[in-house]
Amino acid sequence: MGALDIPSTIPDSLPVIVVGAGPVGLSLAIELRLHGIDVLVVERELEIVDGHPKGRGNDLRTLEHYHRWGVSSELHRLAWQTRNPNQKVIITQTINEQPLGAYPLRYGRHIEESQEYAAEPSLSVPQPILMRVLQKRAIELGAQIRRGWEAISIKLENETVVAELQSPTGIIHRVYSDYLIGCDGPGSQVRKAAGISQKGVGPIARADSYVVRSKGYKIRDMISSPAHDALAFLMVLNPKVCTIISIPDEENWGFSIMSKDNDPSPPNEKVQQVGQNILGANVPLEVISSSSFRVFTRIAESYSTGRLFIAGDAAHLCPPTGGHNMNIGIGDVVNLGWKLAAVLNGWGGEKLLSTYDSERRPVGDRVCNSAMENSYLMQKAANLFSELPPLGADSSQEQRFRRGETAYQATFQQWNSLGITLGQRYDDSPLTIKDCWEDPPYSAVEYWHYACPGHRAPHLWLDDGSPLLDHFGKGFTLLDVQASEVQVKCFLDAADRVGLPITWLKLPARIARTKYPASITIIRPDQYISWQGDGSDDPSSIIDSIRGS
Repeated sequence: MGALDIPSTIPDSLPVIVVGAGPVGLSLAIELRLHGIDVLVVERELEIVDGHPKGRGNDLRTLEHYHRWGVSSELHRLAWQTRNPNQKVIITQTINEQPLGAYPLRYGRHIEESQEYAAEPSLSVPQPILMRVLQKRAIELGAQIRRGWEAISIKLENETVVAELQSPTGIIHRVYSDYLIGCDGPGSQVRKAAGISQKGVGPIARADSYVVRSKGYKIRDMISSPAHDALAFLMVLNPKVCTIISIPDEENWGFSIMSKDNDPSPPNEKVQQVGQNILGANVPLEVISSSSFRVFTRIAESYSTGRLFIAGDAAHLCPPTGGHNMNIGIGDVVNLGWKLAAVLNGWGGEKLLSTYDSERRPVGDRVCNSAMENSYLMQKAANLFSELPPLGADSSQEQRFRRGETAYQATFQQWNSLGITLGQRYDDSPLTIKDCWEDPPYSAVEYWHYACPGHRAPHLWLDDGSPLLDHFGKGFTLLDVQASEVQVKCFLDAADRVGLPITWLKLPARIARTKYPASITIIRPDQYISWQGDGSDDPSSIIDSIRGS
């Protein structure tokens, strides 16, 4: 949808306003529309622009949402493809030479590995392409997207949010809503209007990133050897440089230079020298685009104030090492979307919206800490390689592989993150009824894929070849594995009395018992387990608890 397609009018009032039409804001619009909630998204940028590459990684959990929203097939078609579907991290001393080796990647890119944990593998796609796909889907579902519109002021009046929105022509419209969500990035106006402060670590450094073109050395030619067949990530590491390479197209490639936070940007001579050390050839580099980011973490002290909420970069910021920030932002709005819908539709309890902060802020804190640790590990690897003797021309393949293995082990957490992507949990949430169910301690690199309250509902393949995810309801789901019909009816009746939408799903024990130990498992609209057991003397109390009443 281009600028000329934008309507000049805007509604006077509606349930939800979203400020920011990046991947997170558009995801919230989709989620709300799937729950039947009218939503207006305003974005000050008039068009989606193909700029400096960022935010390419979409993890397994995010793909579950794309799958539900009906956009995953199109995104897989547009995503980075490898000749070998068993994708790995390739480690090399320079781009223009044979790699040291290919190393395991437990990141959801391996199709066979991902099938054990999720319906679809993760993917890499440029953020502007992702945004166009999400925007198209949001509009198809009935979301109102207004590009070129800017929120001038945001305030509360008599338990109603009042937003002054300026059109591309400069006309200011006063719009009323029940709730307003800021998905408006690091400098979030909504966060400031809500009076929410931040905390965090750093900055410990600054990264200047460049997209370049190397004459006579096309990146696609340099990564076309059989050794690159499984390339998902390309890491260049030698005594002079340590960086992860981005590959925007056939000719252009990107790298980063780390500096002290207060140092000036590297002069062109240094950019050329570092780029040549990465390339492994002494040729001039044409700089196509550049950007910079500070290596730090920032977590909002709260994710909401009254009827104002924040999500994505407005709520949390972390280094791109690991590729997590956009993904947990999408997780934020999936969590928030069903809760807003529940309250607006009348069945959500008075405590429900407060659990958005208590559930998602610990996740943001934990993931940001992991991303910062990845940055430290990259620096550790750089320091380690700066002290290693160079490999001679007569080095054996085994010696070369061991050299790469050293780098891989030093940065292990960055390439093995199933715990972060699928193991986010809400153990201490007031919506989670843990009872006597136990689970192992959280791990960033390992995922424990069995049903337990507070955890994501584990993936299963059913007899017809469909994933369990396809059979969940839009509201709650009662998963029945040889449960007592009397108990099931008691839960369904309790849900019906308070208007809680719930789908009754029966599964054969031979399939379900591999991951679901209880006869009854109650799963939330965001695919998290609220409660599990073989029965209860007070189903009404359980239903009230899981809806935040």
